[in-house]
Amino acid sequence: MMSQTTGDPAANRPIAVIVEREGLGDVILKLPLLRAIRHARPDRAIWWISAHDTAMEAAVLPYVEGEIARVMSQLHFTEPLLQGVRTLKQLPAFSAVFDTRTRVASVLAARLALTAEEYYVCLPGLNRRVGAPWWDRRRPAHIGERALNLAHQAFDTVDATGRIAASAGAEALAATILPPSEPWIGFAFGSNKAWKNWPLERFVALARELRTAGYRPVLLAGPDERAALPVLAETAPDVDVVDMTAMAIDTPRGKLDAPLALAPSIKLLVANDCGLGHLFGAAGVPVVSLFGPTKPERWAPNTPASRIVRAQDFGGSAMTDIPVAPVVAATLDVLREVGISPRP
Repeated sequence: MMSQTTGDPAANRPIAVIVEREGLGDVILKLPLLRAIRHARPDRAIWWISAHDTAMEAAVLPYVEGEIARVMSQLHFTEPLLQGVRTLKQLPAFSAVFDTRTRVASVLAARLALTAEEYYVCLPGLNRRVGAPWWDRRRPAHIGERALNLAHQAFDTVDATGRIAASAGAEALAATILPPSEPWIGFAFGSNKAWKNWPLERFVALARELRTAGYRPVLLAGPDERAALPVLAETAPDVDVVDMTAMAIDTPRGKLDAPLALAPSIKLLVANDCGLGHLFGAAGVPVVSLFGPTKPERWAPNTPASRIVRAQDFGGSAMTDIPVAPVVAATLDVLREVGISPRP
């Protein structure tokens, strides 16, 4: 920890969480940090401050209502550094700052520019990982663990419990689409980058294998997957698909209502490295994650039960290097672990 006491008690000073650029997965992985701060300092307003765009503002904020007082994005305080320092100096004094970023120059510049009674950083050598020996000053590799480690620096007791949920209307609609009594296995078969996607035809093959085993596989299509729907209708009419963009939800809480509402019906999710995998994991759904070019030690979703299937274990780094059989095996293994039985 690097700390500075201003001498002004300023009982109403907010707490700042400083971030860089965040997709949906990044924000979901940092929610335990947000909850830990809220539980430890319930009397303080929390500001979420981003150098660039953040999915906290674009998607997640309605689901953490009452936990964040303000989101500030596109402040561009990383480059050029001098301009960024001037921008940060215009912010008010904070009671504490939790800086989740890792670029040394940017973090140190922010530390000099911001006024804060306490300042917590992810820089190696300046903090110790929870559970690591005193001499090990490496920062955690995983984005979520790295963020939550800031809370462990700050608080004697860390409570990161909590969940995000859809509106009641969305959950009622989802239960009519995917009745919770059925053993639904969801597939998050897309992402925002094509090179992170396992081939669609292998998801179809996986669906047919699981259906033969007595489960109810269903492909979950969001905005990034809608282009594949005509292909699925033509080549795999036997496979169930839910177009989440077509769910007619009354008074949604936000744009994540559809997937969050479906999560209680899904007994396990098979997912590429994508936001939906993180979202379902945060909702308590077991996840089998497929990784190729990206690193699971950095990006694996937080989930109560999981398996990682890596392309590197099959001699390559592309998603096409992952065969169907080990994904079937990993899925059935987790289903046994969590006690989900097939239909009789």
